[in-house]
Amino acid sequence: GRRKFLENALSNKNFTLHEGDLLDSKKLNNCVKEVDTVFHFAANADVRFGLDHPKKDLENNTIATFNLLEAMRHNGSKSIAFSSTGSVYGEAKVIPTPEDAPFPIQTSLYGASKLAGESLISSYCEGYGFHGRVFRFVSILGDRYTHGHVYDFYRQLMQDPKNLVVLGDGKQKKSYLHVKDCIDAVTQITFSELGSPGFEIFNLGVDDYCEVLDSVSWICERMGVSPKIETTGGRQGWIGDNPFIQLDTNKAQTTGWKPKYSIKEGVISTVDFLAKNKWVF
Repeated sequence: GRRKFLENALSNKNFTLHEGDLLDSKKLNNCVKEVDTVFHFAANADVRFGLDHPKKDLENNTIATFNLLEAMRHNGSKSIAFSSTGSVYGEAKVIPTPEDAPFPIQTSLYGASKLAGESLISSYCEGYGFHGRVFRFVSILGDRYTHGHVYDFYRQLMQDPKNLVVLGDGKQKKSYLHVKDCIDAVTQITFSELGSPGFEIFNLGVDDYCEVLDSVSWICERMGVSPKIETTGGRQGWIGDNPFIQLDTNKAQTTGWKPKYSIKEGVISTVDFLAKNKWVF
């Protein structure tokens, strides 16, 4: 998160910013007083370097989620929307992957910590009558983007427009979702089902995928560069990088939601955002 992204919100009389750590239970308890619905999007999302600091995923994703659920319980707040991840499916055998797909071995500490958070929420729904909606995203693109492959490639090409290093063989198949489509889905589904307690999981993405090198070509075309591309080789960019991810979103779409942006449009809009907001680097 960047404070600059909150400039408009801070000028709104209906908005209050509380700064603190989700590991600070006392602070957190005070923040959720008289709150009806909690959108829990805070997390460490560093999949690639998770093995360098394994405790961070446990603390920032799992323990933080437990602390939030406890604060909600003590204050009588019982509705939570949770940003999970398609990474919990690991290297799925079923593509597109539905919510009820058989779970494989977890391939990242990030995915494992998010799955643990899901389990805690489902337990609070069962035991305390919470209303829990879990959203398993593919990678998000669009405005306010400061983390991910478009950011990394754009930064490389700013520094050296003639050369670009791509991790893996570039043939990894990925699905992406524009942030506006993501927020539309989360708010629509969460608020439309507020009267029904229980636990539900929804995949969010588009009915498509691209190869990493496809995305590279769109980025380079938009930036007006033609670099020499070097791939590091292998089916993965790093440990935990799933070579093929595409989620089945039929369940979410039965609620009336449908993504408006294609993957290519999402990538291009992200490049345009970065071009206009180079301060994020």
